[in-house]
Amino acid sequence: MLGVSGVSTNSSSELSPDDVGARVSVRYRLESGATDVVGDLEILDTDQLAIRRSDGSLAVVATASVVAARVVGPSLLAARELEEVSGRIWPAPDEEWLGRWWLRSAGGFTARAGAVRPLGDPGRPLDEALAYVIFWYASRGLPAMIRVVNGSNLGAELDRRGWAVATECVVQTVTVARLARLLGVRALTGPSPVVQTSSLPPSSWLLRYHGGSITPVALQVLTGAADVVFATMEAGDSTAAAAAIGRAAVEQPWVGFSAIEVDPSMRRQGHARAVMVTLTEWAASRGALRAWLEVLADNHAALELYAALGFTEHHRYSYRTPPL
Repeated sequence: MLGVSGVSTNSSSELSPDDVGARVSVRYRLESGATDVVGDLEILDTDQLAIRRSDGSLAVVATASVVAARVVGPSLLAARELEEVSGRIWPAPDEEWLGRWWLRSAGGFTARAGAVRPLGDPGRPLDEALAYVIFWYASRGLPAMIRVVNGSNLGAELDRRGWAVATECVVQTVTVARLARLLGVRALTGPSPVVQTSSLPPSSWLLRYHGGSITPVALQVLTGAADVVFATMEAGDSTAAAAAIGRAAVEQPWVGFSAIEVDPSMRRQGHARAVMVTLTEWAASRGALRAWLEVLADNHAALELYAALGFTEHHRYSYRTPPL
């Protein structure tokens, strides 16, 4: 049966309002028997569930007919889809498509905007594609780098060709509903009086980010998403580096969080949490249902912090570089 807290079934599984935005599998009864639907949970109320399938169609299921329902983990296809969304939210000013390989460059600023994202077939034999990638980056005076989802066939092929792992990162996700609950986000009543938001980063934000070394190309990347906001907690002097900062960008149904930084002398005082509260309120006001962020695999403190906020691992990727 369905209660105000969610969908309960005869099995041990259950969906709750926290799961709106999650990928779910639901079995329900038809006159001819039972059937299953898998997709993103968009609506959960006392009468029905609405589930968006991967082909974009919407399945509306009466809660009274639900036999079993559970949140399911992401597939490699889901990882590839999120890799494409995150690329648009972290845009590169210089790019080219090689089949379904997305070649991206930001003049050496940040690997997120400066590596190939393989989103499918490059449209030519692999060795030819790799040779073109190396040439493309060399013509820009940059080293070639490919961002490869762990567990993919491409990763195994690069292993065989001696491409090294430069860095490993963890992509973590959570529903906005769960994040808001765990953060204790209040009803939307406007921005925090402590953390201010703006569509462009103020000078104090830029002074805090990466030690203040921001080039025009870097600023173009930071501000280039279609729907982006910058959160700033001032240090008391607006001409100085901010005490804490953050960035969020929305591409429905996703919001991506990045650039969460706190003055080292002011850590463990709740400033990162305050920034996340403000960014989460903003994302909810934009209708975002699912959130993600990226953390270096060896940054255990950050992984623990975000785990406490409900984030779980969606997939991992590694930056790969050609053999010397």
